Amino acid sequence: MEQLVGCLGRLEQLAQLVGASARPSLLVLQPTPYCNLDCSYCYLRHRDDRSRMSDETLRAVARNILAPLPPGARPTIVWHGGEPMTLPPGWYRDAFALLQRESGDARLDHAFQTNAVAVTEAWIDLWRDWAVSVGVSLDGPADLHDARRRTRAGTGSHALTMRGIARLQRAGLPFHVITVLSAESLTRPDDLYDFYASHGLRNVAFNVEEEEGQPGGSSLRPGADTPRAYRAFLDRFQDRAEADPLPMRCREIEGVHDLLARPHPDRARNGQVRPLDIVSIAADGGMSTFSPELLGMRAPHYNDFIFGNVREGGPETMLGHPAFRRAAAEIARGVAACAAECAYFEVCGGGAPANKYFELGSFEGTETLYCRLTRQETLESVLSAMEARRPDRPAARALP
Repeated sequence: MEQLVGCLGRLEQLAQLVGASARPSLLVLQPTPYCNLDCSYCYLRHRDDRSRMSDETLRAVARNILAPLPPGARPTIVWHGGEPMTLPPGWYRDAFALLQRESGDARLDHAFQTNAVAVTEAWIDLWRDWAVSVGVSLDGPADLHDARRRTRAGTGSHALTMRGIARLQRAGLPFHVITVLSAESLTRPDDLYDFYASHGLRNVAFNVEEEEGQPGGSSLRPGADTPRAYRAFLDRFQDRAEADPLPMRCREIEGVHDLLARPHPDRARNGQVRPLDIVSIAADGGMSTFSPELLGMRAPHYNDFIFGNVREGGPETMLGHPAFRRAAAEIARGVAACAAECAYFEVCGGGAPANKYFELGSFEGTETLYCRLTRQETLESVLSAMEARRPDRPAARALP
């Protein structure tokens, strides 16, 4: 018993040293690695694997992660694959009930990110009954979407996704759309806006096509042209939204407004660089932290970013793993370098480790294309729009 207490004490000291918290605010669960599509920009290596998370692993998640949370905690559980809808809705009814039953007083918010090709009334009933937040991957008009989001038979998936969206709309179930922006997409902001508006899609988000070790890489290349194209795209999208009599919600625009409303010290908070703020669990129970995209990546030097198994203990057990300690130290050095040289650090907090690793080959690097687009150009675009459209307000560019 004394040895156990001593071990926990050392882990606690290490957690304090690296800024870790054993109370994750975001839990990413991989119910299955399998996906029914074959998207060209997908980075997941195991999307042919049809294994599924066991009840034993679900109970361990409840016992070792959810039950220890303090009273009033309300973690978000994101079900992310693979494609989570390749398991039946009945599996999730049982899984949700098991997690709720065995996690005690924790209030659980569930979220799905899905291609929506398999939406049925049973899925709609599940999501409505459990108030699940639903995000649908849709890359815009058919030619943009089908160029990269294809079925395993090689055909486009746009019609299938739009069928699922139509079913969600008829049921009145809220959802948002996430579009991956490619080099081609950045040249067509009006086409995308017209497509969303004509199909009643009024809650959108943009993910840039990232470099994450996928075959062929990303269509977005480092260099001045890509940031200029992204900035022009977002500027034009905001112009369209401003002129539209109906509200168009955009995560990137709202995110900047939310950021400016935060107290100064909170602007730099970055869950991707803080150990255990985000915990990702593979279908077999393997645990990872930092960027969710690291889960399932091949990296022998870091034990493929698997730092423990939830069946053997909670997130704090990752802190003693040699691969975790190596990654955490390198990520911390990268954050320190960002703080020393980047004017945007106070609204970024050190970047995304996964993007540093895949773009720069090291966690210790600083600026990435992902950072340049999603932090710097996004902030400047939204601030410029605010200044141009609200001449009566003080300029927001000079952050207090």
